[in-house]
Amino acid sequence: MEIEDETGGWGRWMLQIRAGAAEIVPTHVEGQVTFTRRQLAVWYAGGYRSTTSARMAGVHAVSEKALATLVRSTAQFEPWLPDHF
Repeated sequence: MEIEDETGGWGRWMLQIRAGAAEIVPTHVEGQVTFTRRQLAVWYAGGYRSTTSARMAGVHAVSEKALATLVRSTAQFEPWLPDHF
């Protein structure tokens, strides 16, 4: 993933999913999906229920397969955030 950082630049991160647990670690590999910080929060909360909804929100991916893989990783869960505003 390429994710916008707090300075407006972009960082590269690798999403690793093993045995139901996920971790995002820094990498130098070019990202398959590009997120703003806000888009990342929506994805993390399970807000993109389909590739269409992610594309409509402006998430960029190098392929439909890359976007589908990313959406599938959170789409099985109901959207939620533990924080209350």
